Amino acid sequence: MRDYRTIRKVLLRTMLLNFAATVVKLVVGLMTGALSLVADGLDSLFDGLANVVGLVGIELGRRPPDANHPYGHRKIETMAALAIAGLLFLVCWELVRTAFERLLEPRIVFVNSWSYAALLFSIIVQGATSIYELRQGRRLNSEILVADALHARASILSSLAVMAGLTAVRLGYPTADSLLALFVALLIAKIGVDIVRENIPPLLDQAAIDESLVAEIVQAVPGVESFHRIRSRGHADASVLDLHVRVAPEITMQEANAIADEVRRRLLEVEQVSDVTVHVEAQRRPGREATGARATVQRAAQELGLQVHELWLHQVEGEHILELHVGVEPHLTVGKAHDLVDRLERTCLQRLPELDACQSHIELQNPEILPGARVSKAMEASVADAVARAIAQTPGLQAAHNLSVRQSEGRLTLSFEVLADEDLPISIAHELTSQLEARLRSRFSNLGEVLIHVEPNAQTPPEQQDPCLSANNVS
Repeated sequence: MRDYRTIRKVLLRTMLLNFAATVVKLVVGLMTGALSLVADGLDSLFDGLANVVGLVGIELGRRPPDANHPYGHRKIETMAALAIAGLLFLVCWELVRTAFERLLEPRIVFVNSWSYAALLFSIIVQGATSIYELRQGRRLNSEILVADALHARASILSSLAVMAGLTAVRLGYPTADSLLALFVALLIAKIGVDIVRENIPPLLDQAAIDESLVAEIVQAVPGVESFHRIRSRGHADASVLDLHVRVAPEITMQEANAIADEVRRRLLEVEQVSDVTVHVEAQRRPGREATGARATVQRAAQELGLQVHELWLHQVEGEHILELHVGVEPHLTVGKAHDLVDRLERTCLQRLPELDACQSHIELQNPEILPGARVSKAMEASVADAVARAIAQTPGLQAAHNLSVRQSEGRLTLSFEVLADEDLPISIAHELTSQLEARLRSRFSNLGEVLIHVEPNAQTPPEQQDPCLSANNVS
């Protein structure tokens, strides 16, 4: 856990020392008229203001997670460090501007022992502050302390440049002060760039933990069969990690949760990890892919208000292709129905990454309650005759019975049962019923839903062996 109390104490001490150096340099600079010394005093003033920014960042960043910030407020400290970088760039700009002004309009500077004493005092104070703050920042893993220590180091360079410039001015080279100020400005700009480079990655959610380290820990947990989608973000001392682990599909939910808890416990032992989220999935086995795909597709269809009537998985030349028969609401337009089915296809491809393509056939959705009416006796007889003829033309199927004929909104709905050899493969039975349905549709142009139930022809009641459908079987 971060020691915010110690970090705050370090910032308070350095802030007081920076303001002490600021007062000394500003007073002496104003007394002697040395503008370079005044500028260096303003640099120290920015150091103190940076400490104030750091204190504000610490106080806000230490707040615990809440409903609006479930991952805490740690990034506020990072933003405060970037604010210090902004102050560095401001100091750099002021130094460059002042240096060019003095190159264009040289000014007389009075240099005496007080000037050197003020600079020497500032160098000693800021040197000690920089060393102390940098050590504490590394020990406490605080970006704000490290950034402020680097800022203090830049101020030392600025004071040394001012001292050298004042010496050159005293020896008769008035432009030396401005040239050295430009050099120091470049050094300060570099330090600001370094601070930005170190603190931008956490704000951009750059990966914070080495995946190979996570993989080594996770694969050693008993019960984990595979893992994927390892993601991390955050800071060097407070990284958030989430991943997906796959376990045996036959184990219980309690066992799967126990495995996930062990994965989480071991990852939290890594010093830089502060939070871990483990998503548990069932390991895919050969032969189980179709079952998992069916459940995924049905769930996606329900979310869009669609019905998947039939589903096939094909493997063609190494590619996995999903074929769907999708039912849509009858009141939809072609455009809206097509858009919905397109969304279903995209969702299936996203949730089933093993797929290479998805093809859909749009059909009418079966409503739960279909308002309809009985057809005339003549129509019943015509349908019964057509079914009997179609059965006769479809080898492998026989003895249609329990025929139901309904009419709704001008379309016919048929439902009946047929017999087939009990050893007939289901795939062939499906093909035969598809042929039977096609023959019926060629006979009735207004045919809507056709439901054909196949029963095994083991011991068939005599009354059901007659291929002609009696009126008593028509409802």
